[in-house]
Amino acid sequence: MSNFQPRLQTLAQLIPPLSPDMHKGDCGRVAAIGGCEEYTGAPYFVASTALRLGTDIAYVICEKDAGAVIKGYSPDLIVNPYLRSVDNHSDRSLEDIQRKIEPLLDKLHAVSVGSGLGNDGNIRESVRRAIQAARDRRLPIVIDADALAIVGESPDIISGYHNAVLTPNPPEFARLCKALGVATDDKPVDQVAQLAAQKLGGPTLLVKGRKDIITDGHGVFICDETSGLRRCGGQGDILSGATLAFLAWGEKYKQGAWKSTAQEKIEHKLIPMHAAYAACMLTKHASYLAYEECGRATMSTSVLEQVDIAFDNKFEEILEAVKPASK
Repeated sequence: MSNFQPRLQTLAQLIPPLSPDMHKGDCGRVAAIGGCEEYTGAPYFVASTALRLGTDIAYVICEKDAGAVIKGYSPDLIVNPYLRSVDNHSDRSLEDIQRKIEPLLDKLHAVSVGSGLGNDGNIRESVRRAIQAARDRRLPIVIDADALAIVGESPDIISGYHNAVLTPNPPEFARLCKALGVATDDKPVDQVAQLAAQKLGGPTLLVKGRKDIITDGHGVFICDETSGLRRCGGQGDILSGATLAFLAWGEKYKQGAWKSTAQEKIEHKLIPMHAAYAACMLTKHASYLAYEECGRATMSTSVLEQVDIAFDNKFEEILEAVKPASK
């Protein structure tokens, strides 16, 4: 597979066709693990983006002190304040937290970890265990923000696992490359990203930038969709939420939940690459739409409000032309 952009008709195969015969959960159950006393908005953006794109149920698993705040943001989210910081751990051990999280993972089609975690050691250990538990269940995993530091400390936690997408920004990518022993000097970013993905031996890397680089170590997608000019905090969480939605749909696609009439099928091993590209395209387009409307006043809430419009702009006509048949 060479460097190219997948066709919209190909990406559209991952999107579940809506039908009156569907039930709650048929379009995906997802969770965002993250959120602490200081950072409550990040997991909200992840889970809300997944809902706005069309997943049915979105959980947030957060620290105790973040729970009430995130619940106040939206009644659409199911908020489980299971995590405990070092200062808050007297009522629940790490083993208790693990016993709370693992049954929830059994219900999911995909999980995102890292948004709004912070640096608390107790929370990080719970998240490290959650990543391993998700991997044991072969769940698709999005790893972003503070969870990337966990991978940097212990790459083996995700090495060799093909059903994961890591979403570093440039500084996070530089730290990850250093941890992996990948030199970044005098090479184009896409080549460095390929080398880093090869070192990891399975996960897809989504390196954020003016042009997003997506690679599994073999091929490269480059997303050069036009975005807005604001770089407000929270847009990466929206990207994680979009990736989460497409990965969840990818699991349903693999299970044959619907039949596609498209000629060009997606190989199952390439679903993370396609999910990441679709998420990049939609997030950048939503950013562009938000900036066109709000200009310098654009915030991540502005981008979130454009996610469904961006989806319609890119996929509405395609979904009419390439309409999968219900099984």
